[in-house]
Amino acid sequence: MSSKQNLHPTVQQFKQFIKEHPLLLQEVKEERKSLQELFEEWSILGAENEQWIPYKKATSKEEIPLENGSKIEKESVKQEETQTQSATDALGQIMGIVKRMNVQDLQNHLAQFSSVLGNVQNVIQSFQKPSNPTNQSPQDHPFSFRRD
Repeated sequence: MSSKQNLHPTVQQFKQFIKEHPLLLQEVKEERKSLQELFEEWSILGAENEQWIPYKKATSKEEIPLENGSKIEKESVKQEETQTQSATDALGQIMGIVKRMNVQDLQNHLAQFSSVLGNVQNVIQSFQKPSNPTNQSPQDHPFSFRRD
């Protein structure tokens, strides 16, 4: 029994997908993405998603035929691919941050930040209060009444 037969069918499909999109391996080699991240995105988005277009093998033709019979210039496809790739990279970075985020640590940091804000408010309030409340004369007291 070969090792290829031992693999799960989705892993075999993913390996075939990687062969059809060799530029994905370049992303992995340059450590911009891991194979695990690519597999997760592939399993969620599917192999036909527009995100994968920039990673396909480049064609040598200057025009790319479309399904409706028209053709599109290669330069415009490259521009779209670059925009899609930058959006994908940004989304990948955000997802990476979310994956690494520990909710307990975040809650601790927010509690510390709240405590710091409370201390700053107390300091500001101490400067706003009169410095000598004991030097007030009895006439200045709001509840004092004089009899004449």
